Amino acid sequence: MSASAYRDERWTQRLARTTGLLYLVVFVLGMFAPIVLERLLVPGDPAGTAGNVLASPGLFGSSLVSWVVIVAVDVAMAATFYLILEPAGRALSLVTAAFRFVYAAILGTFLLDLFDAFLLLTRPEHAAHLAAVERQAMAFSALETFSAGFLLALVFFGAHLASLGVLLYRSRYVPRVLGVVLAAAGVGYVVHGLASFFLAGYGGAATAVLLAPAVIGELGLALWMLVKGVRITPGVVSAGAT
Repeated sequence: MSASAYRDERWTQRLARTTGLLYLVVFVLGMFAPIVLERLLVPGDPAGTAGNVLASPGLFGSSLVSWVVIVAVDVAMAATFYLILEPAGRALSLVTAAFRFVYAAILGTFLLDLFDAFLLLTRPEHAAHLAAVERQAMAFSALETFSAGFLLALVFFGAHLASLGVLLYRSRYVPRVLGVVLAAAGVGYVVHGLASFFLAGYGGAATAVLLAPAVIGELGLALWMLVKGVRITPGVVSAGAT
């Protein structure tokens, strides 16, 4: 192996392990933030939801910070995955990165509703001209809007994950079974997001079945890349190495 190829391979391995660490951060925060909102939001009850938020403002604030970190890290990971996987297919790598960028953009946009809900409930002066019941109703509506926006974002994230799985399978950078599981997880996210919008009574066991591959595949990929990096075929390294 030439000195240049060795440097390029080391660069790719560092980037892969960095990506694995970032993915682990997103995985942990991505479990924490939605669970917090689910616990605080009382379906059909603005007053009950407001009471939960006011009883745990620090928890709600932690969820907000987590969502911001998730968006920022997802943008970074869209770029790092492209740099790592571009040799496996430039066009598909671009599409894969674009789907994750779109997911992050949608999620970031709807985060404004989450911040608005927080301000309406914890800072009455934010809308002092409104009665308490009106502030509660507006905050509840903002939380529901964010929840719907998150489901929409997950459709694009699912498309990203499906194409990422194809790239990983094709590249052999990680065990091929991870690529298969991630592709299945991507399809699960897309179906979950669309079913949540269009199928009355959807949830429960169906949600668990559709999202189970995501837990296995995403955590598995994060740990594999963090610990082992990627398997690099001689002569095939990231085009972005310097």
